[in-house]
Amino acid sequence: MKKIITIDGPSGVGKTTIGQEIAVKLKYSFFSSGKLYRYIAKYIDDYKITNYKHIEIKIDNSGSCFINEKKYNDNELYNKKINQYSSEIAKDPLIRNLIKFTLLNYYEDIDRGLVIEGRDMGSVVFPNADFKLYLDADEETRGKRRENQSGSQETIEEIKQRDHKDMHREESPLIVPKNAIVIDNTNKSKKETVEEIIEKLKLL
Repeated sequence: MKKIITIDGPSGVGKTTIGQEIAVKLKYSFFSSGKLYRYIAKYIDDYKITNYKHIEIKIDNSGSCFINEKKYNDNELYNKKINQYSSEIAKDPLIRNLIKFTLLNYYEDIDRGLVIEGRDMGSVVFPNADFKLYLDADEETRGKRRENQSGSQETIEEIKQRDHKDMHREESPLIVPKNAIVIDNTNKSKKETVEEIIEKLKLL
């Protein structure tokens, strides 16, 4: 029976890079839920959509996304404008429900286990996941990591603002999911974090 591993946590803790590494080691699929918010933000910005009912988004078995049959390249999605806009639309319960539905369908369709990262994966989207992780690190460390990842497009102050929005929004706020294992990787490398997680997975 295929299993699901969720990874939640704030920006800059390495959810994507660590999740990808774990998925490779376990021969699971991997998906970053934030990509769907970016897809919707980009599409709404491009076409000035105001009625979300006209949006259809799906993920194929390879992990590629399509919104109303359109596919975007990553370089169109990962920039300061889309960062800010995707954070804003994430407050909308209609958007969150659309994304939850899309992710549940994706998991049903794939034929192997899934590692999925985001900010409400273990708490809302997959509350019955087989294994839940919550990654954390101090603000300064996370800010420096995001600055490096974004080529200095995202500052420590912007990280703080996004964390505050995520933790205090009414719909699906960022929390530590029930029964999640919390790992603080402030002083851990990616390799050390992955090794710790793999060791804990062996206890399942």
